[in-house]
Amino acid sequence: MNDSALIDIFLRFGLAALLGFAIGLERTLGLDDKSQQHTSLRDFVLFALLGAISTFIAVELNSVLVFVAGTLCFIVLVLSGYWRDYLRDPEGDPGITTEAAAVLTFFLGALIIKGAVVTAIAVGIVVLAILSQGSALRAFSRNVKRFELDAALKLLVISFIVLPILPQASLDRYLSLPLGEVEAVEENNQRFVLDLVPGVAYEIGEQLRIYDAEGNALGPVEVEGISDSEMTGRYLGDQMERIRAGTQLRAEFGIRVVSVMLSAVRPYKIWLIVILVSFISFVGYVLVKVFGSSAGIGLTGLVGGLASSTVTTLSFARRSLESPALNQHFMIAILLASTVMFPRLLMQIAVVNQALMMQMAVPIMTMAATGFGLALWYFLRARKQSSAAETLTLSNPFSLKSALSFALVFASILMVTRLAITYLGEAWLPVVALISGLTDADAIAFSVSDAQQDGLISLDWAAFNAVLGAIANTFMKLMLVYSLGDKGLFKKLIGPVVIIGIAGLGSAFLYYDLSAATEPAGTVG
Repeated sequence: MNDSALIDIFLRFGLAALLGFAIGLERTLGLDDKSQQHTSLRDFVLFALLGAISTFIAVELNSVLVFVAGTLCFIVLVLSGYWRDYLRDPEGDPGITTEAAAVLTFFLGALIIKGAVVTAIAVGIVVLAILSQGSALRAFSRNVKRFELDAALKLLVISFIVLPILPQASLDRYLSLPLGEVEAVEENNQRFVLDLVPGVAYEIGEQLRIYDAEGNALGPVEVEGISDSEMTGRYLGDQMERIRAGTQLRAEFGIRVVSVMLSAVRPYKIWLIVILVSFISFVGYVLVKVFGSSAGIGLTGLVGGLASSTVTTLSFARRSLESPALNQHFMIAILLASTVMFPRLLMQIAVVNQALMMQMAVPIMTMAATGFGLALWYFLRARKQSSAAETLTLSNPFSLKSALSFALVFASILMVTRLAITYLGEAWLPVVALISGLTDADAIAFSVSDAQQDGLISLDWAAFNAVLGAIANTFMKLMLVYSLGDKGLFKKLIGPVVIIGIAGLGSAFLYYDLSAATEPAGTVG
């Protein structure tokens, strides 16, 4: 063994001993009752060295039995100490935290000798963090309620169990039948010859919506020639590269309007967006729980808006009936909660459509800057008034019923948007956006994103209508305050909301090219 290899081995043994020293020091300082301590700082250093020397000898002798023997000896040592504590106080609860830390220390020493130095150090840091925050973790476990744990579990289930099994293709594939196999392709004029499935009959000039064998929509094709076994078609879509000789094609059947509606519904994508929205709401709930009411009404509105700007608005609207003297503070909280929706919406869209997010950014961030600026101005005006802390009560961090409701609303808006674009033309999309935005700004934004990615509308038109939906949702909160809150709060809030709406509409009309937006959609066959 040369000098450099020997120095490397010495350094590894030294690092193992250092990790054992750090964990042992924490265990020594962390035990309140020193009389219960049966392992010292030196013991943990020896545990790490025992794991290191067992691994070193096993590697040198090329025998795993040496490591197994060292592991068994170590386990006997740990169990004997635990058994001694149990015999000393059979009625007590000695716990196994120290024993678990000892086992981890042994294997950290083994990892270092095997060359996984970075991994061993990272795990050692995590172990130290967990051990040193024992009291904080115990306090956290006492504060966590059962329904919150159940909510987290449900969120994990819909994310990692339900999502992977959902179909990624649109539902209109289930209203399709085998059409045949492509025999030849003329890419220059977008024509192809299809070997038809026996029994299929079509007419010249008829338009068909075609799919590949996996059910992915490829777009429309016009029948130009037909015989007993072959069909010549001209492809009208923009995915000609996906039509090759040997490609299996399917054609829709049944009621045309139903196929158009279902073509907008992709269960996997819808559920992914449901998870995204639910996760952001869950994070907002946790932040509300961590900060609590001591952060004041304004911060509660800011953080509560991340969880649900509508719930936050409803909460303060109801409280305004009980404490109208605090309307100025309630107005600031609602303004902050509503404004948080804008950057939150951008973050959500960025996950599924970064191009649309970038196109939406200027009007959305203009509204966000306007909202935050107004909230700051009103706060500075009210800072000399007495402030009172309010508690925002969110009954559940995640509700499966709410998630399913959002999925149904989102799917419905997707279908309505697709029908409006197909049969009425793009010019009617703002009406859909405004009405849908009253219900949910996220749903209409994701809907136009889906339509834009399918090539049905331009990027500017999609962004413009997503902005309209966000503005409509902001005015919906004003209507909630008028219906459920104190009229004094409504009077204070109407000015800032109108200013935010004007800022959003003005920037949208100036920023986007809407000249082609009113052109009618193509004829539907």
